[in-house]
Amino acid sequence: MYYRGSAAAIIVYDITKEESFQTLKNWVKELRQHGPPNIVVAIAGNKCDLTDAREVPEKDAKDYADSIHAIFVETSAKNAINIDKASKSRLQTLPVRAQGRVLKSDVRPQSLRGCAADEAR
Repeated sequence: MYYRGSAAAIIVYDITKEESFQTLKNWVKELRQHGPPNIVVAIAGNKCDLTDAREVPEKDAKDYADSIHAIFVETSAKNAINIDKASKSRLQTLPVRAQGRVLKSDVRPQSLRGCAADEAR
């Protein structure tokens, strides 16, 4: 029921918990099996402000996102890092009637600031 009529899904995992990244993969599998065939998928690694506690390497998550043709971004809901980027990326290219019909998201558009890793690049 969650997936019916969805044009996009943002699936969020916690970069400080490897288990949440593995759970994300199960959500993606479920979405691919039961969701619309052309659904746009975005993967958001949350808590990028907690780099010292990181368990999921950014490269691993990005490689996984690339392998399933998903958008990838790391965010911090606490510090409003990359929240605009997560909500605006390829999701803006959806038809107007589909925008806002996001399957799972706990991010809210706010000001854009890069993560420490992003700022170092």
